[in-house]
Amino acid sequence: MGYDAIEPLGGLRTGGIWDMKDAMRIHFLWLALLGFGCSGGGSGGTGGMSGAEPNDMVRVEQLLFSGFEPEPNPETDAPTPSALNQARVVRYFPDEDPTPAPRAIVVAMPGFLGGGPSFDAIARSVVRRCTEDGFPVEFWAIDRRSNGLEDLTGMNAGERDGDAEIAWSYYFDGAEVDGQKFAGYASQQSVSYMSEWGLETHLEDLRAVIDLIPEAQQKGHVFVAGHSFGATLAELYGAWRFKSDDQRGFDQIAGMIFLDGLMGDDPITEMEFLNGHGSGLSRQAGLTEIRTSGGPHYTTLPLLGIDVYTSAEIGALRTWFDPRGIVEDPVRDDSLKILLGLSEIPQATNIAMQGLAFDSAHQPLSFTRVTMGQLTGGPTEDFTFLGGTEVLQRPSDPDAVYDWIDAFVADPVEFTPARNLARAFTIGESNFAEWYFPERITIDADAAQGGNIDEAGWQVAYGIRAFDGELNDAPVLCILANDADRCDVLRTRLAPTIGAGRPSAGATRDSDLGVRVIEAVDMAHLDLIVSDERAEANRVPDEIATFLETHTAAGTATPNL
Repeated sequence: MGYDAIEPLGGLRTGGIWDMKDAMRIHFLWLALLGFGCSGGGSGGTGGMSGAEPNDMVRVEQLLFSGFEPEPNPETDAPTPSALNQARVVRYFPDEDPTPAPRAIVVAMPGFLGGGPSFDAIARSVVRRCTEDGFPVEFWAIDRRSNGLEDLTGMNAGERDGDAEIAWSYYFDGAEVDGQKFAGYASQQSVSYMSEWGLETHLEDLRAVIDLIPEAQQKGHVFVAGHSFGATLAELYGAWRFKSDDQRGFDQIAGMIFLDGLMGDDPITEMEFLNGHGSGLSRQAGLTEIRTSGGPHYTTLPLLGIDVYTSAEIGALRTWFDPRGIVEDPVRDDSLKILLGLSEIPQATNIAMQGLAFDSAHQPLSFTRVTMGQLTGGPTEDFTFLGGTEVLQRPSDPDAVYDWIDAFVADPVEFTPARNLARAFTIGESNFAEWYFPERITIDADAAQGGNIDEAGWQVAYGIRAFDGELNDAPVLCILANDADRCDVLRTRLAPTIGAGRPSAGATRDSDLGVRVIEAVDMAHLDLIVSDERAEANRVPDEIATFLETHTAAGTATPNL
């Protein structure tokens, strides 16, 4: 997920970034986030999951390494538990024995409320494409440290036993799983140490991952990528100057890849940083409040809280194991009633419920959308969300049983088969969603906008060291789902030419070698990371593969894993 890619619902902005947190504080909008989205007419068709999955040619493993140790919260004296001071990576690499030495390694930062597996589909696609080209690549998706707070016992048991209802019973019905019961979600008071999980902490964690590659190989073989808000973090890494040794981030990377996200240009003031900015439902807490014992330390969802994440993941398990099953679920249905403005939710298959939750024809919030097919089995009607102008569709017959025509069976063919989204959400040791997104990282990013803050600026006292954006001489690939001309800001915000010693040295920013700009036509926001390479119109994997092959130095990397 992310918050700076697009401008739905009036394009609320803070400092040049579209601020999803404005929308989040409008509590009805929250109801769509992550799990529960939502003509005349209707229907027919038999639907179907899209074809057999191709031979992956990809292995996946989760790795943990020593990460940064932030200072304790200065107001509560609470230190970060040592078990959470870890850099977490979901590693995608060629399924060959022995594993080939990679020509390039992509280190990818997820968007707002996103975990490492949010990159599952694009990571697999890029590794496959490059391997087929004889250019072995690894894709390392960052799973931010906050994911270590999640209790995935129920999800893991449901996945292991092929039964999503094990997970539902664990989180929502007090059932015991593997000898334990769900103890509830972490309270704000219990995690006051998260107040220090800002840019410094997360970029130091990212550096710990990049430093697994020998220093002499980094600039030629390591690419940082980011989706949505993750693109802001990726660019800030390039602008960062590390306190311990004055290492400049851009000197450690071969290039940057931005997927439907851009950083703004104008940092907030110190007063706004400390005391917050905005007002009413769109107010962003400042550092003074974030450091109090009650926080907020992580972002919360009005009315739904964290249940929306677990419910969405359970829905993904249902789609994976039993797409045509029909399950009664009052947690899911209560949310759908509010979002769709309905007093009753008709019966629908598991795959159809996932489609209503995320597909662009039904989901009001564009930052949570994919294009994954078509609703079938009953009539639909037009509706607008909260008096907006965009016309969407919702089921209109409470007695019908709705089903779903999957992306590659639909007419026209769309980008994201249901299984791609389901696998990213919950298949594996981690998950798509980030239950406890730190409030501190948002306010720090607001203070670092543009990546060219003064070395003597007020931000330095708070560990924010994004000094060197205008010196960043690495090439850029910028892919946006719409209005790709917005990438042009990178032509003036970064160094004017690609630096000496790089394969494209001397290329100017107004060339494709300096800043490659692509508009992902007809794609929704999440399609860029969860779509399928078999969709003919999907340019994203090819563009990334070509970018890597163009800007990687000779030789290979030898990561110390």
